[in-house]
Amino acid sequence: MKTLKDIGEHNAIAALTANLKAVGDDCAVLPLDDIYDLVLTSDPLIRNVHFTAEATPEQIGHKAVCRVLSDFAAMGAEPQYLLVNVVAPPEQDFQTLEKIYAEFSNLWKTYGAEVVGGDLAQGPTLELHVFGVGRVPKGTALLRSGAKPGDRIYVTGPLGGSQASGKHLSFEPRLEWAKALRESGLVTSMMDISDGLATDLRHILKASGVGSMLDGSLIPCNGTLEQALYDGEDFELLFTAPPDAEFPMFPTFGKAKQAATQLLPSIGKITDRPEELLLDGAPLAGKAFEHFRG
Repeated sequence: MKTLKDIGEHNAIAALTANLKAVGDDCAVLPLDDIYDLVLTSDPLIRNVHFTAEATPEQIGHKAVCRVLSDFAAMGAEPQYLLVNVVAPPEQDFQTLEKIYAEFSNLWKTYGAEVVGGDLAQGPTLELHVFGVGRVPKGTALLRSGAKPGDRIYVTGPLGGSQASGKHLSFEPRLEWAKALRESGLVTSMMDISDGLATDLRHILKASGVGSMLDGSLIPCNGTLEQALYDGEDFELLFTAPPDAEFPMFPTFGKAKQAATQLLPSIGKITDRPEELLLDGAPLAGKAFEHFRG
């Protein structure tokens, strides 16, 4: 009998969802009305998997919600409501939970996604399971499946070292970037980078039936190129666009709205060789973290 360790996270997801309606990528996209599509997503946050005992309650609350907000950004969608299910042992310090929920309120004021319900249950360790509801103008959700040969590849910020630097606990979901990119009408495919550039770009290649060539000298790094390719939990946006498209560097959330004059550089291009991923002309190994396999 095969186990999840034998199969791996990505193959297991593909097998379990093979008979389900294909409605999205980072989120599920469903018809809502004549103006908007409904966007749904969920994400777990588990102690000793996604954070350690050293994380503060504020960091735990931030990561739990912002992972879901990053999923909305990946689709160019607007988050609206959140439900949070908390699993905790009887010995869990209640003050920690109060501080986590206080952070939920702070994030609502910043990003506009309000926690409107959820549940509490007993379990062996602290877990937060966040379910998000949002919307996107009808037919405009950005998917992984639209990349075309000749498109350029972009990321919205430096990659790598997220665990070591603590960025994975304090990152900013790229919601303003996402809105601007969707409204530009130029983006052909998009997702967020949670498992590392090398792994997540392969998702776009597979969904679009294309290949890619990366230029290692153009990939923005926090640390080494190896870390940028494989560390994961960067939560920057990875997207493709036609070769004549230009994208200004946008400011971070909550700062001045005007775009900077500097243009976002591309890090490579899409090719017509299905699922082939090259770095500086050589095949790139796939060795990022995967649940159940490490």
